[in-house]
Amino acid sequence: MALQALQSSGVAFRKILSHFPEELSLAFAYGSGVYRQTGPSSDQKNAMLDFVFTVDDPVTWHSKNLKKNWNHYSFLKFLGPKVITTIQNNYGAGVYYNSLVTCVGRLIKYGVISTSILIEDLLNWNNLYIAGRLHKPASLAVSQEFTGFSL
Repeated sequence: MALQALQSSGVAFRKILSHFPEELSLAFAYGSGVYRQTGPSSDQKNAMLDFVFTVDDPVTWHSKNLKKNWNHYSFLKFLGPKVITTIQNNYGAGVYYNSLVTCVGRLIKYGVISTSILIEDLLNWNNLYIAGRLHKPASLAVSQEFTGFSL
């Protein structure tokens, strides 16, 4: 049953990911929209899907995503991909989130983090934000080989 759920989720994830620039080194989904939760408000079909997209070049990725998905961004879209990336890399946990996005009939939010910041957080626990997300069940949606990374 769990394998079937992951396989059907994989199809849904690929449909959603097709709406974004392809240059993802890693993408994963997490949270109650991905894994069934118990309790009175466990309507998984209407739960928001949470994604994290890892990219090698955030400026290029945001530039392409702004062209494809202008309406996903807050007012920062008017400042351009370099400013968005500066905010992403230098404030908070190194992740820039777009939330309350409707994609393929589902409500989603997605965070964008640079590959180098993700690796640094996983190795050194700089802020534990993304590392913390990965301590819970997560479904890998896209993974490319990390180059130059070894434990």
